[in-house]
Amino acid sequence: MNQTIISFKQNTRVINKTVNKYQVWKEDDGTMKKVTVKQTKGDNWAIRKPMHAETVSGKVFLKRIKQSPVTIANAIEQIEFIADKEVKKQLLAKIKSYPNNKEGLKKHLKAFPVMIEGKAIDKVQVYETIEATATRKTLDITFDEKKIEKITDTGIQKILLNHLKQEIYQNIIDENGKKIPAHEVAFSENGLDKLNKNITALNNAKNHQPIKKVRIFEDGGKFSLGQIGNKGDKFVEAAKGTNLFFAIYRDENGKRNYKTIPFNEVIERQKQGSSSALEIDENGNRLLFTLSPNDLVYVPTNDEKENLTTINFDKISKEQTNRIYKCVSFTGNRLYAIPNNIASSIVDKLEFTLLNKLEFDLEKNSIKEICIKLEVDRLGKIIKIIK
Repeated sequence: MNQTIISFKQNTRVINKTVNKYQVWKEDDGTMKKVTVKQTKGDNWAIRKPMHAETVSGKVFLKRIKQSPVTIANAIEQIEFIADKEVKKQLLAKIKSYPNNKEGLKKHLKAFPVMIEGKAIDKVQVYETIEATATRKTLDITFDEKKIEKITDTGIQKILLNHLKQEIYQNIIDENGKKIPAHEVAFSENGLDKLNKNITALNNAKNHQPIKKVRIFEDGGKFSLGQIGNKGDKFVEAAKGTNLFFAIYRDENGKRNYKTIPFNEVIERQKQGSSSALEIDENGNRLLFTLSPNDLVYVPTNDEKENLTTINFDKISKEQTNRIYKCVSFTGNRLYAIPNNIASSIVDKLEFTLLNKLEFDLEKNSIKEICIKLEVDRLGKIIKIIK
């Protein structure tokens, strides 16, 4: 019993072709009979998982300050994107003195740099335009400063920040003497009423419509709903539980790389009759194997890693059985698993971290970095190893 390997039924069906049948009347030996006929025309597929989450987002182009400043020499190539108005004004004046002579301008800037408050400026911040997706959200107590920065309308950002930073919201204490976060008070039902009553004052004495919903943008992680009509302008994200394939690649130096294959990409590849993951990824790394939920992996010891051929999988010990893990889920380049002999946690969110699953084995080794894939039959016998 101690050396028994538990086998788990896979449920990674993505698509399969539909089989449609219908009845027609046909003549047989002079009499009409009703027969069942299989449909042959068309190419119909049944998708066995939700294709995307219910929320649909739109595409937006946002202008914001780039995180890393650029040198003045690079800034003159993109003068219209300079964020500091005074630096921009001085550079424009210098550019007029050196029309169509960038090399002369650069030499001049070395000798006579842009000066702000007596300090020479060698780097400057510039704006960048990013492509993102945006979704309308109801304003609530979750809107802290970081979330407010994700609002697409900078005017609304300023109003909400002015409201949030008011002194009356900064030192509120609950009945236990614990400080309540300012955003939980400022954007509570009463706080929102005060926001919209005082919105003109919060907007520097300019009128503004009451704020109840805002658009939040997100970078990447979403895909187009389709190509026909306006579906190309609608974006969705993968539904929960549809990350079915985790690819492990290895580069020429033997280092592993990881990628969760998006569900929409899996559908497209399987429709074309291809495997779920590319044999060679966009960086030239070769595929070792893919993992799905309920797949089993073996995590070797430090000694076993040096020579994997010494492991006898036909007759494994109790200690080796305890090193077999069941894959649970994948996110980005992260793999989560639990020991193969665990049905569920005894103490919720304590035994195996707050997520009730592990990225590292019980000896703190990263599972994804050293694991070997096991293929097990229905009786728990190891029939194949992939490393």
